[in-house]
Amino acid sequence: MGSLTNSRLGSPVFTAESMAQCSALLAAPGTPLITAHRGPDGDAIGSALALWNHLREQGVDSRVVMPDHYPAFLHWLPGHAEVLLHETDGERVAAAVAEANVIFCLDYNELSRTGSLAPLLEASPAPKVMIDHHQHPADFAAITWSDTARCSTAELVYGWIEARGEADRISAATGACLYTGIMTDSGSFRFPSVTPSTHRIAARLIEAGVDHAVIHSRVYDTNQVHRMRLVGYALSEKLRVWPEYHTALIALSQEELRRFHYRSGDTEGLVNQALSIEGVNFAAFIHESHDGRIKLSLRSRGAFSVREVAAAHFNGGGHHNASGGAVDGATLEEVTAQFESLLPGVAEALAYQI
Repeated sequence: MGSLTNSRLGSPVFTAESMAQCSALLAAPGTPLITAHRGPDGDAIGSALALWNHLREQGVDSRVVMPDHYPAFLHWLPGHAEVLLHETDGERVAAAVAEANVIFCLDYNELSRTGSLAPLLEASPAPKVMIDHHQHPADFAAITWSDTARCSTAELVYGWIEARGEADRISAATGACLYTGIMTDSGSFRFPSVTPSTHRIAARLIEAGVDHAVIHSRVYDTNQVHRMRLVGYALSEKLRVWPEYHTALIALSQEELRRFHYRSGDTEGLVNQALSIEGVNFAAFIHESHDGRIKLSLRSRGAFSVREVAAAHFNGGGHHNASGGAVDGATLEEVTAQFESLLPGVAEALAYQI
């Protein structure tokens, strides 16, 4: 099987050869399995359910497996009821992996990104097909479709459907999943990774019957009171700003999250609010997870790479301006202190961002 990586928009990422290889894998005995990374976001679950819906509509049954829960504001997506979660349904997930003839790896480029699901995937003899837009893909897949210039994996899944000659068959259900993935991972079409191609795809999805206003409302306008109070507390009591370093930080402990009845997705966007402060070019949201790990979301403007910071100091990775990481065996205070200790060394770079 071949592997193809490309990071230049407009290049033929989905070649005739690689598409034929994928079609052969889909035709083999078994049931295709669709996976995404731990802590699935809108792009992960949107691209996965888009692929599931489209395959089903073309007569191909598949299964969707996620390592763990994803936010409730994504539960309306068509196909949500079919998703298996490894953390709560391990036996059925193990059976699905065992029956897979091909495993699609969406929105991640290292098997370790799937958390507790990784050992099952590593042990499976089923060939892997990676569709992803993160930098530095690992060499584990039979077919690698990687384009770091795309704003989302959902945009790449659209490209995969288009390469199959099936773009005119995209249903409103598949389109809603694709639009959700593109919208959420592009910051509602405002991040630098958005291109004319992104907008053209969005237009085609709307033409296919996608109601973009309804999708935006379902994702962003369903806040619970406890979530609003958590956000208010984080901004009024926990926001720290270092003007001399053009940096802002919000850090929350597990006790603080519990106090506001935290649910998955409640802190979505907090790091972007910190980055929105005038003069801030580097922002972080750090929190203590339920399993004791300390997780980080990092954002930046311009040429300053938070991916490099995440990889060098916090066991992470991601994109140039949007990245994340996690630290085991440390306290929230220790990780926030480590973050603060880095600032003098990057102050000059941060001072010249757009």
